[in-house]
Amino acid sequence: MKPNIKQKAAELQGKRIDIEVASKAVSIDDEKHTATFVMSTATIDRHGDIVDQDSWILEHFMSNPAFFWGHRSNDFPLGKWLRVWLEPDPEMDGEKMLMGEAEFAVEVHPDIERAWNHVKRGDLNMVSVGFIPHIVDYDEKRDAFVLKSCELMECSLVGIGANRRALVKGDDAIKQTLIDVKEQITETIDEEDPAITRKKNAITLLNKAIRQFQK
Repeated sequence: MKPNIKQKAAELQGKRIDIEVASKAVSIDDEKHTATFVMSTATIDRHGDIVDQDSWILEHFMSNPAFFWGHRSNDFPLGKWLRVWLEPDPEMDGEKMLMGEAEFAVEVHPDIERAWNHVKRGDLNMVSVGFIPHIVDYDEKRDAFVLKSCELMECSLVGIGANRRALVKGDDAIKQTLIDVKEQITETIDEEDPAITRKKNAITLLNKAIRQFQK
């Protein structure tokens, strides 16, 4: 690792970082005032960093899962994160993405209801994770810093983000069905099977359909 890269890696390690993900809410429940967001992906963000999704540290976050506006942790929260989890990333083979379901406390304050209505309308689509990476590596092939063992501190609703894919998902049930079908086809692939080409073509078409839900 070159000296200047080593210095940058040292500066990133142990320092709080905020990375936004830009995408529409995956799903919205108007009755429960909940929205599911893509919180983080392994995509190279606008800062030139990659967050290693497999090494997230989530335990401390779930003990106080407040949901803020714009990282304003000194202000009242919009609500709370009900759950967070990892699932396969349909756009990046072999990679995962961090998902979260947030509940908006619309009954507490008119500004929270206002934020909720903007999310429903699609005016606010991005969330941003605030975290501390405990390990920082450099990937020469991708020319990017890889942030590992990231301790999630909070995740906020924001206006503009660094990760273009941290958005709310739409019609999650259909998307999940497509993912499940793709995985079933993948599991049945046998390289000796003469129908292998058709199965691979089916997976390609399913990937294209799944990507439509991220737009």
